[in-house]
Amino acid sequence: MRSAAAFVWALFLSFLATGFGSTRAQAEDLKPRVIVFVHGLHGDRETWRASNGAYWPQMVQTDAHFQQSDVVVAQYPTPSKHGQYTTVQLAEILYKGLKQQRVWDHKDIVIIAHSLGGLLTEEMLLSHPTDAAHVRFVVSYATPHEGSFVANLAKIYDSDPLLADLSDSNDNSFLMDLEQRWRSTPSVFGIHRYCAYEGLDTAAGEGVGKYFHAHTRVVSYYSATYGCDGDVAPQKVMADHINIVRPANRSADAYTFFARMYRNNPVINVVESVRDNKISGLNVDCNRTNAGSDLQVPIALDVSLHEQLISAEVELVDKDKIKETSPPVVTRVDPGGIAHISYAFKGHGHSLLLGCPTGHASILVHFHVRGEVPVKE
Repeated sequence: MRSAAAFVWALFLSFLATGFGSTRAQAEDLKPRVIVFVHGLHGDRETWRASNGAYWPQMVQTDAHFQQSDVVVAQYPTPSKHGQYTTVQLAEILYKGLKQQRVWDHKDIVIIAHSLGGLLTEEMLLSHPTDAAHVRFVVSYATPHEGSFVANLAKIYDSDPLLADLSDSNDNSFLMDLEQRWRSTPSVFGIHRYCAYEGLDTAAGEGVGKYFHAHTRVVSYYSATYGCDGDVAPQKVMADHINIVRPANRSADAYTFFARMYRNNPVINVVESVRDNKISGLNVDCNRTNAGSDLQVPIALDVSLHEQLISAEVELVDKDKIKETSPPVVTRVDPGGIAHISYAFKGHGHSLLLGCPTGHASILVHFHVRGEVPVKE
């Protein structure tokens, strides 16, 4: 009995070692969306664990509000001393690690990033535009978009090249270039950036606090919120730089802020449907032709579902006392909901019994519409 219990415990520890989401991410039944946790400087998988033991990735994984999402915890090397990697190099390591966990195989990706993790995420997405197209939004917690003075101080004690990239000096070419590239790169235009900032100072001797000898704000409000979406107010989290990503429960501000951004950007199913519109009352004298080179037939689209017209087919129906010279054709479609039709038909002609009757026909258009339907969770 004891050996069986030991086996189960070892299996559980093995699962923790691989990180939440890894097992599912290697399976074939991927969920529509994946939530990726990216830690910051000197962080690891334990970055997200609160003092009461609550583990943010696990809370999300067991929350019914996120049932359409897999959860993946990223990890990359940032040793506490004598680090050797630049931000660009770490961004590529991060990308390859997420590729192994099949993050990029999901059609919809959202990212929770702490501190340096937010900068690595942006660098990674700029370097991989095809995969960036799958990312809906990034929520950054205390990410130093304009640097941190603590990094300036830390450079005195440590030669880690990351500290130069994180400094708030006026000559920080990395951060200036990163933001300029983000604003000028089409592949990331559609990615929302939401921000949260620390509301408490960090104590000396804790984490990055080893570099100073008093309480201090590691990332300022302005640095943490620079470049983020203007239509969503930044979230203040009453925690220091380290504990800002360690919510103790699902009611904590850090947790509810992400949950709100998640609800505002629901998982989307792309749905295609066929709808018809018929133009009736097309008449023609018995010895004449009714023709049009650009009959514009509309179909109503639902803007809230981002519906677009992708194609159309047309046929002549309700035909009475006419001669169809050639089938009608769709010459082009406007995504906004109009099919352009070319058609022509002749009247039946004289007859001894009917004389010169009026002919009738209708144009029936089959519209192929694509829309985005939010998935309820």
